[in-house]
Amino acid sequence: MDFNKLANQYKSELLDSVLPFWLEHSQDHEYGGYFTCLNREGKVFDTDKFIWLQGREVWMFSMLYNKVEKRREWLDCAVQGGEFLKRYGHDGNYNWYFSLDREGNPLVDPIMFFRIHLLRWLSGS
Repeated sequence: MDFNKLANQYKSELLDSVLPFWLEHSQDHEYGGYFTCLNREGKVFDTDKFIWLQGREVWMFSMLYNKVEKRREWLDCAVQGGEFLKRYGHDGNYNWYFSLDREGNPLVDPIMFFRIHLLRWLSGS
């Protein structure tokens, strides 16, 4: 197995296919943040914004900008997502919401979400 060839193939797929897809289709230029529920053609099928996915996309584009190449489009994408999270992702006391609607309104109260999952964990279910 030629690992250099395989590494180049993966790098090319990431830089030439995967990242352009997400840059083109996931950014919500109207309200900020990212659409993460996309079909293979890039059409949005759900506009809810899940916080952990917002954070992953901010991290990914930030990391690529800092570690791979200083592409302005990667930095701009990371910043607009980070600004959305900073503005809407928490309740003001940094209790993070689970999900938001497209405009940034919480869909689940962060304290209630935590309590529900803590109770499930404690009960073993």
